[in-house]
Amino acid sequence: MPKRHGRFSKSLQTVEILLEQGSLADIRSAKQLTANLLKYYWNYYSELARQRNEIQDEIKQVLVRSCISNFEFKQWQRAVKYKYGLHPLSTIGSLNYIGGRFNTGIDVNSEVPSFPGLYLAKDKDKDTALQEHLGQEKLYNKSKLTPRELALTNPSSETIVSISGQLEKVFDLTKEKKLKQFVKLIKTFKLSKELINFAKQLGMKKPGVIKTTKQLLETLLHNEWRSLPSNHDVPANSQIFGHLIYSAGIEGILYSSKFTGKQCLAIYPRNFAETNSFLLMDDDAPHKKVPTLIDEKNWRFCELSFNELPEI
Repeated sequence: MPKRHGRFSKSLQTVEILLEQGSLADIRSAKQLTANLLKYYWNYYSELARQRNEIQDEIKQVLVRSCISNFEFKQWQRAVKYKYGLHPLSTIGSLNYIGGRFNTGIDVNSEVPSFPGLYLAKDKDKDTALQEHLGQEKLYNKSKLTPRELALTNPSSETIVSISGQLEKVFDLTKEKKLKQFVKLIKTFKLSKELINFAKQLGMKKPGVIKTTKQLLETLLHNEWRSLPSNHDVPANSQIFGHLIYSAGIEGILYSSKFTGKQCLAIYPRNFAETNSFLLMDDDAPHKKVPTLIDEKNWRFCELSFNELPEI
């Protein structure tokens, strides 16, 4: 509805100043454009999703073969919102809104499966963990603050925890060549003439598919990855890739921070079952019922809140 502001008469009924106005046709046109854009991006996503599904077994095999084995890490940092501070190994927060870079949240699209992720950063002075967790707003405003300054001035209360552990299988995105075999599978995907014509009608550039490892890596680590899930109700490429990794039973993704260039991990505790993978808090837990070790036996605790944890 149009916003109005005015100086009222004694009867409190007369609005003298109209700040915004538009015709009914304008409103209908805007709504139709929004509907068309949502339809376009969903069709784009669906056409590629169908083709990925047709070769899902090959994709899983290629991703698993490209993994590094028994990845150990010591004293990496995990930043979580203060309300999750009593159980810092919980992944519940990652499902909120649109989710994280490599996991999909519950508010993307009901037709897209959501799945949790746990994020760590290799940085003992905690900068990377803070900037990855709090520095997102830098992408959407005109602030002259650096990502570090923006993170430090963020008013949100945070908890930072030191974590060590080992993952049996990790896909290493810090090495572009690891994507080579996967790109070979997806670069032959085709888009329909209907989708291409739809894009033309909307005045958009011709849609395409990923053809090179460099192109794929750029989309996976793109600064503005949130724009698709937040504006067009489809997962970002990084979230799609994360789901492929998760579905292949791989425990994590190693990638470089867009802020500091230091290594980060997206971890999928659900895949700890029947593996030797584990996460270990380097300090005492804030409460006796909070697990300091997550492994194949108790990975389900990651999907509980502090209040849901069983008493010991």
